[in-house]
Amino acid sequence: MRLTELAHDYLAQQLKPGDRAIDATAGNGHDSAYMAQLVGPEGHVLAIDIQHAAINATRARLEADGCLAQSELRVADHASALQALCPKCTNSLSVITFNLGYLPGSDKRIQTEPDSTLDALHASSQLLQSGGLLLVTAYRGHPGGLSEADRVADWMQQIQSRGWSVESHEPVVSSTRVPPILWVARKTSTPDA
Repeated sequence: MRLTELAHDYLAQQLKPGDRAIDATAGNGHDSAYMAQLVGPEGHVLAIDIQHAAINATRARLEADGCLAQSELRVADHASALQALCPKCTNSLSVITFNLGYLPGSDKRIQTEPDSTLDALHASSQLLQSGGLLLVTAYRGHPGGLSEADRVADWMQQIQSRGWSVESHEPVVSSTRVPPILWVARKTSTPDA
């Protein structure tokens, strides 16, 4: 099973109508649209991306799937957008997803950065409700991808030591290509990371 399919399985198990979720790196909108379908018209999905092209692609996908009404789109850095939500949305979200790397088919120099990603993950730990799910997929095969993934792995170990449930999934590849990795972290009622 591909990691994207596995992530969607976790989303389907977690999200129910009326829930609130965030796609912190919207990309082409696949996760945003899937989450918007799951939360339904009573729910809300915020899709964030630093690139206008990504937000435009996400908007088109949401419109095509008939779920734009329960979605909000924001062009912003994931860290600053999530940090801005912390005062008013603490402990209120069911799911936050990340796909780290660059927008497929775009300028590969525009990609997520480790410091910003760690700030965004810390904000996510505050925004998720108890039992909330954090899904982070890191594409490690591009320049900078492996070092960002290593820093995320360290952060995941820290929250696990604070009581979060954390697991990771990596596909087995027969080539020398570095595969992506998916972390699945569930927030417990212990203090935030």
